[in-house]
Amino acid sequence: MRLSGIEAAKKFTEEKFPESEIVFLAGSASRGEETASSDLDIVIIDNSIISSYRESFVLYEWKIETFFHNATSYLNQFNKDKDTGRPILANMLAEGKAIRDNGKSNEIKNNAKEFIKAGPNPLSESYIMASRYFIFDLLDDFTDTQNHQEALMTLNTISLQFADFILRINGQWTGRGKGLTRALRHFDKEIYKRYFEALDYYYIEKEKQPIIDFVNEFYAPLGGPLFNGFSQGK
Repeated sequence: MRLSGIEAAKKFTEEKFPESEIVFLAGSASRGEETASSDLDIVIIDNSIISSYRESFVLYEWKIETFFHNATSYLNQFNKDKDTGRPILANMLAEGKAIRDNGKSNEIKNNAKEFIKAGPNPLSESYIMASRYFIFDLLDDFTDTQNHQEALMTLNTISLQFADFILRINGQWTGRGKGLTRALRHFDKEIYKRYFEALDYYYIEKEKQPIIDFVNEFYAPLGGPLFNGFSQGK
């Protein structure tokens, strides 16, 4: 029988990193909500680590993703994440369970919570202009193509960029995969509902207009499509 997530994380820490100072177990396993397909997300903070890195293991019938940091590198990662808008490490630390502690785990958790509360850096005008250019370039391709496979691939790209931009322009943290979905739902349930209804109109009904209209309406206050005069890297 497979060990529970917490049992496996503790065994992993004791056998592989017995000298580690602070260890957090994050994700569903930290809440006792793991499923058969769950993996273990583990953050190790130890001042013997020179620079941050990640490493994957398969042990005790678990896939284990391990993130290594020291007392300053995790803060450096926070600074990088303010620009990308994805607080992946901060979420793991804020929500994770300390399974090894040198007495400073609460300080780290509080730093992560304060970082998340502060929000990401606002988007620059150049970022907004680039989004206006590239999203409408994709939207034109989606609108014009008569090839279903091309339309699917283009809409998949639009859907990720559009959801990310909705969150970022509103000063919200974003995410990847299910994290992006949850962030959008948490931000605005009405926008979330319309976003997925518009996608389903094409995926199920092959009707393009709802997502075309939604993108146009959302970008209208920002100036709508941008082409003439746009430059990048000049």
